[in-house]
Amino acid sequence: MKIFETENDIKNNCLHAQGLNLVPTMGNLHEGHLSLIEESKNYDGKTIVSIFINPLQFGPNEDFRNYPRTIISDIKKLEKIDCDYAFIPQDDFAKKLNLIKAPSISKKLCGKNRPGHFDGVLTIINKIFSVILPTHAFFGLKDYQQFILIREFTKNYFPGIKIIGLPIIREKDGLAMSSRNNLLTKDERKIAPNIYENLIWIKNNRKKFTISELVKISSEKLERHNIQIDYLGVFDKENLKKVKNFEEGALVAVAAKIGKVRLIDNIVLNNKN
Repeated sequence: MKIFETENDIKNNCLHAQGLNLVPTMGNLHEGHLSLIEESKNYDGKTIVSIFINPLQFGPNEDFRNYPRTIISDIKKLEKIDCDYAFIPQDDFAKKLNLIKAPSISKKLCGKNRPGHFDGVLTIINKIFSVILPTHAFFGLKDYQQFILIREFTKNYFPGIKIIGLPIIREKDGLAMSSRNNLLTKDERKIAPNIYENLIWIKNNRKKFTISELVKISSEKLERHNIQIDYLGVFDKENLKKVKNFEEGALVAVAAKIGKVRLIDNIVLNNKN
């Protein structure tokens, strides 16, 4: 695997001429990331993984300094699965960038209590796309709102890039895989699966209760486990507006804090589930 650290490294090697399938990450790679990389190998071209902890998407009271930094083990994992390239820029990669203003949908869900978060996400995605010029980019659907925003942004500004969204990869107990899981204490990790369990409970009981009743009951169940809810609800999967009735493709989404660690999860309802 070849590792590149600068924009010039990428340009001088004319990587985009080969056709590149990009998996953007912030490192601390887990099976969720690796599943994206494996899927990218099914497409023509080479796979390139970017690793950059983006300071622009962290708020003033968030955990940028504590975000897991595991670059050596990340490289070993990439080599083990025969990744073609890794792009690992230095910290100044995010400096002197014009901040991109995310559209109004960014103010819903995660954006409601994280002002500027998605501005930072789109700004660094714009920079990475401009440098790498991939043909495809792969994202997990755990960050569903982020996926929607990047997909629409790409349609407008990088129409030659196809955005691929892939299902959430979970631990055996159902917890959505996330780099933030490593920040949980042992006791916090034990209660974390309740988040997904409550999403499934809402899904399984949607014919017995109204949405407001389901959200109220589920919220109370989570709070009894000392899980602090940021948001929990049922939303239209395209515009992320709250829906009054369950419908095909509705998104059941949650963001919650366990201790100091903020976790998100979601499921999309369809006739099969």
